[in-house]
Amino acid sequence: MKKLTVLFGVAALACATGAAHAQTTVTVFGVADMAYQMNTASGAGSQNLVINDGNTSSRFGLRGSEDLGGGLKANFHFEGAVALTTGAGGSTNVNNSGANLATGLFGRRSTVSLSGTWGELRVGRDYVPTFNNLTTAMHPFGTNGVGNAGQLFYPVAAGGTTARTNVRASNSIAYLLPADSGGFNGHLMVANGQTGTTGATADNGNYVGGRLGYAAGPLALAVATGTTKYSTGNYTQSNFGVNYKFGPAKLMYLYGKNEVGATNTSVNMIGTQYELGSGQIRAAYTMLKAEKVANDASQWTIGYVHNLSKRTALYGNYSVVTNDGVGKTFTVGDGLTPTDAGGNATGAQLGIRHSF
Repeated sequence: MKKLTVLFGVAALACATGAAHAQTTVTVFGVADMAYQMNTASGAGSQNLVINDGNTSSRFGLRGSEDLGGGLKANFHFEGAVALTTGAGGSTNVNNSGANLATGLFGRRSTVSLSGTWGELRVGRDYVPTFNNLTTAMHPFGTNGVGNAGQLFYPVAAGGTTARTNVRASNSIAYLLPADSGGFNGHLMVANGQTGTTGATADNGNYVGGRLGYAAGPLALAVATGTTKYSTGNYTQSNFGVNYKFGPAKLMYLYGKNEVGATNTSVNMIGTQYELGSGQIRAAYTMLKAEKVANDASQWTIGYVHNLSKRTALYGNYSVVTNDGVGKTFTVGDGLTPTDAGGNATGAQLGIRHSF
């Protein structure tokens, strides 16, 4: 990805010592992604929409680092969502169950960290460790578009608990293994709900989680789990992903489980990303089993991404979600929700993505 990089030289002489400060590198980056989407759902008719983020989440951000010497660096990362259809910014939230979303300039990520040969210590708002297995690293479509993993891999609210930490956590402290760890990668995080209360709700929104992975040659795998405490019923997200590069094909398997109080949904996905000239074919089939909440469901998706350059791509996706029995909980992307028992939903989209 070609980036616009601005170098700020801060070689100001100290009055008494004449010492110079280290140079700081700041990078401006972003993604612009829009698509035309057509949806149908049993009993709910059809709709045509112009949507954001059909392939990758649109964003704008700044990141940078300062070399402190001896292999130690200070880093920052500010990143916010952009809704290109309206020009609006993104949202943010605290970790507490049911807490309302609010406008957040850098709601995608806002962190400061220290890093060295020993790894990285990072503080702020960031992805939880379990989310990394839902991205295109372990799922053909990641968490964007009509085929996105979130439709079946995200939790279902139950018993008064609406989990807010299945993607990000605010008020977090995390440790990440260094890149040169013999193929291993790791991520540990704790986060504070900061309710400011005592008693039964004192831990509401507190999070702890971790991820351990291994990647070498054609093989990559990772396991992760995380739990958020809620007074209405704790939320635990766990998953395991593995993929293997076999010629032009990357074969992928992903398992996930969400437990909200006494309820749970477990999901299995098999899929592939197949390189074809300047493009990539993507396919996935997902099965969900539900216990004490919602209903069983399945989804299949096919898609294609065509790279016009290193920074610009055209894409198209088609997906079908089928609710089992009399269920009607699950749908495709931001599309219509079925109103017929045992109904299905479809989504098709054509879009463009540009990165800078």
